[in-house]
Amino acid sequence: MIKITGLRKTYKTGSIEFEALRGIDLHIKKGEFVAIIGPSGSGKSTLMNILGCLDGASSGEYLLNNNDVSMMNDKELAKIRNREIGFIFQSFNLLPRLSSLQNVELPLIYLGVPLKERTQRAEKSLSSVGLLDKKKNKPSELSGGQRQRIAIARALATNPSVVLADEPTGNLDSKTTDEIMGILKELNEGGNTIVMVTHEPEIAAQAKRVITVKDGLIVRDIYNN
Repeated sequence: MIKITGLRKTYKTGSIEFEALRGIDLHIKKGEFVAIIGPSGSGKSTLMNILGCLDGASSGEYLLNNNDVSMMNDKELAKIRNREIGFIFQSFNLLPRLSSLQNVELPLIYLGVPLKERTQRAEKSLSSVGLLDKKKNKPSELSGGQRQRIAIARALATNPSVVLADEPTGNLDSKTTDEIMGILKELNEGGNTIVMVTHEPEIAAQAKRVITVKDGLIVRDIYNN
């Protein structure tokens, strides 16, 4: 599913260079549930941005579902991002004026899916997170946990190859966090590949594989029982 070799990322500000990633090798198979953890400034967010085709590497190779992402231009990256990747963000990133159903439909609009099929797929996605009854509600009418579940439904709507979750429980209380993690585990058991970035060890421990990033390198890669 994901194959990264010799990945490096350098940021330049004037004459100053900062190497955020210093040679990452990483393979993730279809159906895995992987947590990436590390302290602030470790490079985990940079790695997530590159995995999500939101940023490009300075050097190295990145294959996503047999597509050589490292050779793509911005237009090609946007296309593969829409087709292959579902995003879940800490801040939900829902549009406040749209209903739950309309928010879930957004990535399908970008893919050019016809209206009838779009609605059916969005409703199926909402049903998978138990919120079909909230399809007409706007984000302001929902709890934080419900908003995150809507965001998960949106991520699933395109049937992506991989779901990337960036601090998906960061804004939630402990009870709602357990709810969201339960949904992610169910999705993974249903065959979805999930890569999650978190700074919380107790959240990372719930994934099947935990990758620790420090100073731009992978320093630990363990599988949980």
